[in-house]
Amino acid sequence: MNMTALPAKERQSESTFLREWILSSVMSTVKEHVSLPIWPAVPNFVPPLVKLHGHVPFNSRTLLNRRHFLKITNFHRIENFTVFASGRDNNCRILVEFTPQCVSKFERLNSIRITEKTVNTIFLIGAAALKYLPVNEAWAQWSLSIPLDPNIPVVPVLVVEQCEVFDLDQVEVRPSFDYLYRLGPFEKLFTEV
Repeated sequence: MNMTALPAKERQSESTFLREWILSSVMSTVKEHVSLPIWPAVPNFVPPLVKLHGHVPFNSRTLLNRRHFLKITNFHRIENFTVFASGRDNNCRILVEFTPQCVSKFERLNSIRITEKTVNTIFLIGAAALKYLPVNEAWAQWSLSIPLDPNIPVVPVLVVEQCEVFDLDQVEVRPSFDYLYRLGPFEKLFTEV
């Protein structure tokens, strides 16, 4: 018996909470900044998580904001307690930097290393800034080499100050997710300037 995947099932998210937000949210911010002489950081690009007794309560405001959900796909490097990772929504990946304060709080609260058995885990993130790094600097910090359009001078990176495990199921899906920086709409922002 042949198994056929229906088109609706091909891009079905593995979690109802993991929805597209990276491409649309980052693109709208990059559009605002692309003509500026410098690339400003955007504090609270992802709003802070409201904590109660040390943990984030699953209230509707947190659960309805799709920017709070990020699936960690890879840990690239650790330096001076800063963790360099990649994360994704259900559409594309982005580079993620967990600050030393975020890592320390996570590890104290959960009694595990942030990098221990958390690949393909959905995290709740908060108080995350969006910063821009020159392409060569980003590739050096994340130990990556992704070919990009030469017109792209910087890549946006999420700098996470708060995180908690939301779903430890670690479901790995078949389709691979490309980095935001290689998607046509993102590349187009820099070729039309």
